[in-house]
Amino acid sequence: MIRALLVGALVIAAVLAGEASACPTDAADRAAALRKRLDHERARAERWRWGWSVGFGVVAIGQGAMVIAEYTPLGEFDDAAEASLVAGTAKSIIGLGARVIAPIKVPHPTVTGDPCTDLAAAEAALARAATSEKRSFWLNHLGGLALQIGGALYVGLSADAAWDDAAISFALGYAVGVSSTYTQPRAAWGEHRRAPEARTWQVAPLVSPRARGLAIVGSF
Repeated sequence: MIRALLVGALVIAAVLAGEASACPTDAADRAAALRKRLDHERARAERWRWGWSVGFGVVAIGQGAMVIAEYTPLGEFDDAAEASLVAGTAKSIIGLGARVIAPIKVPHPTVTGDPCTDLAAAEAALARAATSEKRSFWLNHLGGLALQIGGALYVGLSADAAWDDAAISFALGYAVGVSSTYTQPRAAWGEHRRAPEARTWQVAPLVSPRARGLAIVGSF
C-alpha cells in the first residue's frame, strides 16, 4: 500500500510539473515561423495533389479512348493489348480518385494572439500534418503495390501467353506509383519526427524502510 501511494504521488507530481512548464520566451516567433512552414507545406501538397490528379486523368482518358477505338501504338490490338489498356485505365482512375478523395491534410492553426496558445496550436497542426503525410506515404506504397499486382494478374489471365504484357504493365505502373509516392511532400513528417519527444518517462528505484519497488517519473 505504501509503495502504491508513493508511486501514485510521484506520477501525479510529474503530471502537474509537465502542465506547469513555462511558456518559451520566443513562443510568438516560433509560432509564426511554424505557421509559415505549414503554409509552404500546404501549397506543396496542393500542387502535388492536383498535378498528379491531372496526369492520371489524362492517362485514363487516353487509354480509355484507345480501348474504344481498338487501337494501340505498340503493335496489333489483340486481347492482351486490350487487357493492358483496360488495366491501365482502371489503375489511372483509381490513382486519380485516391488523390481527390483522400488528399494530404495540412491544417490551418488558429491564431488567438496569445503566444503560448498559438505555439501549441501550430505544433498540434504540425503533428496532424505529419500523420497525414505518413499515412499517405505508406498507403500509396502498399496500396499501389496491391493495385499493380491485381492489374498484372488481370492482364495475365485475360489472354493466352499474356504474361509478358502483364509484366510490362506491372513495371510501368509500379514505376509511376513510386514516382508519385516519393514526390509527395514529407517535410512536416520529417520535422515532427526530428522534434524532441514531448512525453518522457524515467524509472527509478524506490527504497524505504518498509517498501521496495520502482518509481515512474516524468512529464506526460
